[in-house]
Amino acid sequence: EKEQIVSQLQCPHKMSYRGSEPTEIRINKVWIMPEGYGSLLWCEANNGKEFQPELPKLSLAIVDIGHQTTDFLMVDRFRFARAASKSEPFAMSQFYEDVASKIEGSDAQSLYLLEAVHKPEGQRSYRPRGATKPINLDGVVPELRKVFAAKLCDRLIKWLPERVTDVVMTGGGAEFFQEDLERLLQEAGLNAHLAQPPREANALGQYIYGEAQLAISR
Repeated sequence: EKEQIVSQLQCPHKMSYRGSEPTEIRINKVWIMPEGYGSLLWCEANNGKEFQPELPKLSLAIVDIGHQTTDFLMVDRFRFARAASKSEPFAMSQFYEDVASKIEGSDAQSLYLLEAVHKPEGQRSYRPRGATKPINLDGVVPELRKVFAAKLCDRLIKWLPERVTDVVMTGGGAEFFQEDLERLLQEAGLNAHLAQPPREANALGQYIYGEAQLAISR
């Protein structure tokens, strides 16, 4: 799969914009990074001091909570263990479906519902199409979040290699489930960390890695 992606990107690409003359673009070098690994690089570059012992000496898991999937990455002393890592189709989109199932006439893909879910307590007002009055999601979101976090943590614990001591949470859903996941992970004797900022940490780490690789290749 990796070789296929690299070969597709490195082949010549012809592009044109609004009828302009076609331009050929050649990509000379491609680096591929596992989803979520960039967050670890970003943590090391910015707040690695919170990890004891230091990050390069730890066996840890990265939990990247995205929209469609949650990725579990095993990293042993900064080496990505591909065989031990996995992706679960259990993420924010499933949580939105859980919320929508409790509200008559709601749409799990509605941007207004998603915005309301992520608002602070007391501001989670949402009016489904056709409804005459808005609904206060404060009576729905907290309990569903607690249940969903427990299910997610259960999947994580069942997968988690026994040598792991620390878990780094990242991705769009990390901060949303942070409080519940931290409590559950601590009960399991694990050190929980939130990559900051969780939504951007992965991309920022990838940028750092790309800069370093380009500097080496020059």
